Amino acid sequence: MRLLIGLAFITIIFCQQQHKFNPEFLNLISTGTGLGTARDAIQAVLQLLEDLKNANEELDRKADKAFQEYEGGVLNDCAAFTGIMKENNESLQKNSEDLEAVDDKIAQTTDYLNWNEKRRKSNDMKLEDLAEQRCEANSLFIDALRDYREALNVLEWVNGDLQLKEQNAFLQKEETQEYTSKLALYTNMVDHKEVFSQVEVSQEDQAAQVVSEIVGKVQGLISKIQEHIKTLEEQEITSANDFVDYRRNLLNEQVLLKQEYDSRLKFLNSLEDDKELAQDVVSQCDKILGNTQRILQQTQNAYNQQKAKYVMEKQKRHEENQIIIEITMLYHQKVAQAEEFLQKKGV
Repeated sequence: MRLLIGLAFITIIFCQQQHKFNPEFLNLISTGTGLGTARDAIQAVLQLLEDLKNANEELDRKADKAFQEYEGGVLNDCAAFTGIMKENNESLQKNSEDLEAVDDKIAQTTDYLNWNEKRRKSNDMKLEDLAEQRCEANSLFIDALRDYREALNVLEWVNGDLQLKEQNAFLQKEETQEYTSKLALYTNMVDHKEVFSQVEVSQEDQAAQVVSEIVGKVQGLISKIQEHIKTLEEQEITSANDFVDYRRNLLNEQVLLKQEYDSRLKFLNSLEDDKELAQDVVSQCDKILGNTQRILQQTQNAYNQQKAKYVMEKQKRHEENQIIIEITMLYHQKVAQAEEFLQKKGV
């Protein structure tokens, strides 16, 4: 306000045409007033302008100092927030990696549990199939053993009967056919074609020799069947033992699989708890990071606004001082010209 009053006063004084002086201005210079000389009045206005200029300069110094202190504090705050934000970002990254690791463990554990279930179901089916296969194999063994024993009984009867005939050295043609008929029932078990051949071609006058040969062949068949029975029984025992071992191994595996399944399932539940906790930590870290970023941005925005205001007010004071300087220079110029004019007039 004081600047406006001073400028208005000076403007009124300096309002003139080119090379002509305002009469009031000349009167102020040449005469005095009750309040003092005109020069004192004008000088008072000039002093007011000078005071305003000095006041602006003082405001500049104070504003510069205040802004420097403010700027230093803001820079420190920004540096602190930047450091906090960096730590929060590192913490967020680490906890996010921990969460990913938990997810990986959950996926791996889930895959194992699925495999474990499929494996146990497969083993259950194997046990069922194995029991059926074992029953079928045992049934085949019993049938084969019965057939062999029946054949053995027949051959032993034939052998006993032939030995009686051998003692009597007498064998009727019809009897050879009877033996042939009995032995033909077991052609699928042993190779006794030679026996049949011997019986078929025998003649009554060769009975003694034929009986002896037939007895030898029959005894050979008996030995072969006994070997077959022994081999069959050994195979059955081996098969039964293999079945027992395989079944026991499967059952043991089932027990171990179930124990491991329960253990992994418990571990999975703990992982789910870990995941929930990790998600909370990540969410909290993200929230803290967001708050820090927001505070930093608000601080920077406030700094930018304060700096813009500081620059604007500083520029305004600078412009005011430039006007004051120009007015003061103009005043001194006009006063000098007016004094020169009055001297020439002899006033």
